[in-house]
Amino acid sequence: MNTNLMKSVTLCCSALLIALAGACSSPKPMKTTVNKINRMSASDMQQLSQIGNVWISEQPTEKDLRWFRDNYVMFVMDTRTREEDRGFDERAYVVSLGMKYRLESLAPEEDFTVEYFDRIRSTLYARRDVPTLIHGETADRAAAAWLPYRILDENVPYPQALAEARIAGLENDKTLRIVQQYLLRKGVDIKDDTMVDITAEDGPDETIFHIEEHKTDQADDPAVRE
Repeated sequence: MNTNLMKSVTLCCSALLIALAGACSSPKPMKTTVNKINRMSASDMQQLSQIGNVWISEQPTEKDLRWFRDNYVMFVMDTRTREEDRGFDERAYVVSLGMKYRLESLAPEEDFTVEYFDRIRSTLYARRDVPTLIHGETADRAAAAWLPYRILDENVPYPQALAEARIAGLENDKTLRIVQQYLLRKGVDIKDDTMVDITAEDGPDETIFHIEEHKTDQADDPAVRE
């Protein structure tokens, strides 16, 4: 082979290797995730959100439950205690509509148990393809019951999932605290430096919240930490 040609090939290969090495060492751009949450105006309800296959709401009325049945919800999880007044026999009415009902009481003032959230996660994972309603008196306990599943089983980062849960109705600090205790036991970093941006888009019957996650340089913006 011609000596000059060999030198040319060698130089080209060397340049290519250097370029590839540079590309490999360059930081990749941070990917972002956008989720849509529908806060619906349906039936008589003021607090109703849809996140994927899960609906999170306040206490439904009989009319509301018919609306859910007509919108293909097949499973109802009630996070209220047995003693709380719902105004009707919810279990019997849900069953009469052809849906399944389960009472999973969450009382923030009582002792925290790991088994409660383990059981909720197992139930939601087994029914992940089944349209499901989770409710409380308000949506606070319902959103809290759902949050560990969203993080640990659907692999959504804590800051993004927490933003979703707050939009869906999580507002009581005591309720959030017992969720955080559980997540810490499961090794979740609840001080993750991932930040979220939330924008809202109004539709005729719903508000769609876009949640975008990104990393923030704490040195550049020290105010972002609590």
